[in-house]
Amino acid sequence: MRILLLEDDEPTRELYKECITDAGHEVIACDTIERAITVLRTTHIDLLVIDLLIGNSNSLGFAQFAGYAAPDAEIILITGTGSYAKGEVLAEYPCINWILRKPLPIGDLEAFVDYAGQRRSKRCLAQVT
Repeated sequence: MRILLLEDDEPTRELYKECITDAGHEVIACDTIERAITVLRTTHIDLLVIDLLIGNSNSLGFAQFAGYAAPDAEIILITGTGSYAKGEVLAEYPCINWILRKPLPIGDLEAFVDYAGQRRSKRCLAQVT
């Protein structure tokens, strides 16, 4: 899978990128929303892993844009804030498939990326048959 990772904290971004790459996926890592928009406009993306807070902005507008620009891609939103503690972001932004909380055990990220890949494979297989 080709995965767009949007995370502005460099050590966290590198850790997530390494984890996802080690699982056999291609990762395009971005540290700004502007760069992520450019990538999304020019590259086919299968999955997005997005941090809620990028700099002083939240990334929900970008997630909504991604829902239109890459409608077949699934979105994992990661947050270290207390926002959306009950998962209400999933109802407000139906393009977001999952919300994960920081500190995020790396095994949880691996599991969700793997699960997203399995769901994608099943959808692709269903379209062929």
